[in-house]
Amino acid sequence: MQRFLALTSIVMTSTTVLAQMFVPMPGIGEEPGCNQNVCIVSGSGGYSGVRISDDGRFVVSLGYQSGFIDGAIPRFVVRWSPGTAPVVITPELQSLYPAVGISADGSVVLGDTWRWSAANGYEDLIPQLRDEQGLWNSLFFGLSDDAQVYGGIRGIYPDQGDMFTFRPQTGQRTIFARPAQVPTGYYYFNTISGDGQVLAGSARQIPTMSGQFDGYASVIIRNGVPTLLLPVTDSNFQGVNDLNFDGSVAVGVFAQGFQMKAFRWTATEGVQALDEDVPGNFGSSFARAVSRDGSVVVGEYLQFGTPGTRAWIWKAGVGFRDLQNELEWTYGLSEALSGWKLLVATDISGDGKSIVGQGRNPDGREQAFFVDLTVPTGCDDIDFNNNDVFPEDQDVIDFFNVLAGADCLGCNDIDFNNNNVFPEDQDVIDFFNVLAGGSCS
Repeated sequence: MQRFLALTSIVMTSTTVLAQMFVPMPGIGEEPGCNQNVCIVSGSGGYSGVRISDDGRFVVSLGYQSGFIDGAIPRFVVRWSPGTAPVVITPELQSLYPAVGISADGSVVLGDTWRWSAANGYEDLIPQLRDEQGLWNSLFFGLSDDAQVYGGIRGIYPDQGDMFTFRPQTGQRTIFARPAQVPTGYYYFNTISGDGQVLAGSARQIPTMSGQFDGYASVIIRNGVPTLLLPVTDSNFQGVNDLNFDGSVAVGVFAQGFQMKAFRWTATEGVQALDEDVPGNFGSSFARAVSRDGSVVVGEYLQFGTPGTRAWIWKAGVGFRDLQNELEWTYGLSEALSGWKLLVATDISGDGKSIVGQGRNPDGREQAFFVDLTVPTGCDDIDFNNNDVFPEDQDVIDFFNVLAGADCLGCNDIDFNNNNVFPEDQDVIDFFNVLAGGSCS
């Protein structure tokens, strides 16, 4: 059942506001850019690996011009703030990787072998990646929010790997032990917490005789100690894709039978699949990013019998939702998203209100997008406790409990009319107006 009351309550939201909430990332080239697998198109230029700063103000992505064939035409990295034109911040790169990290304020962008900063522009970091003998055998894979700690991997694919941290102010490199259960080391798809204290990713097992991957394990490293989140799998990939600010929440993917499952991990709850409450003929899901406090997760999923992936969002106390359905039903973005199919949500801001990803636009081409849920949208819907039962007495009870300062897991905040003034009498007035089927002030 679509949320009729939710749509009624925001029907007065202006077209301008809705346009600010969903913004396709503009292109920079003359024609659509494609690689040998798929067109990842933004306007007239191609982008992939879309990331967003913790404050939600800046987006970075790997880009390329039209005619792109993997390995034939160098890439470049673009930095963009909605409402402005994208700016190329690197020279042509031969790297296969997009930007691996962006600082909380967007002023520093880290690549696997380079750094860009608002203060100094582009810098080659290969000299800092060489070992004591002068050999270049390392890559960076992540950046702390304050840009004072980099995460890295020592050992060039497919050799054995070690995780390390690097402090650019002092040049100090700290190399961490491998898990005893997976002594051959780490795979490249790793991450670092916002405070720079926790590393995580995927450890790999390689039999001595075959030299091929034999298994994977999801791993976090805290205080220099590696911990496996799940037992080593025989062959199917598993790993951590992102950490919240202090590393207390990890999100990633693990194999369950013939399916891949998005997971969220905490020390107290362990590994929990995020798509367990999804009805129907559900396929696989992948978690890509998590908010600063760990309460919001985004990624993509597959539905059996339906071609392509779909972007999703998970919220604590609410559960797993198709992102496009959430934007259309709860935020009134049906018109803005007409003709679109949101394929993957790749990153999320610290407050969980800004999301970036890739979708298929009305022209049938893949294009990067930006969603800003901080833009005022009028009143919330009447399902205050988000239990999908409305209207009901419990919504009224929970509203007044939250107004009085009580906790309510999964409930909306008390700023019912989303005017950033709270608590106030108008929130109560608007709540009862919407409850009665009226409009928001």
